[in-house]
Amino acid sequence: MGIFDKQPKDPFISAYKLFDKKIICPNCGNEKFQVRDVLLNTSAMTFFGFDWANRTASALICTSCTRIEWYFDKPNAII
Repeated sequence: MGIFDKQPKDPFISAYKLFDKKIICPNCGNEKFQVRDVLLNTSAMTFFGFDWANRTASALICTSCTRIEWYFDKPNAII
């Protein structure tokens, strides 16, 4: 494959579901999202230097309108 060939699709873009329900963007109706794990910092943990011990959440970013949806439970990718 040369450098000017069509690049493969981003492997991090997918449709997701949580609790057997497909996640759809409430803003535009899109079904494709990028997922990011986000550290939920608290001021007390940061003060004592324990940022690594904070909880994480999953942020789904709509590929159409860029709305961000936050979830404590990690959504499952639909293949």
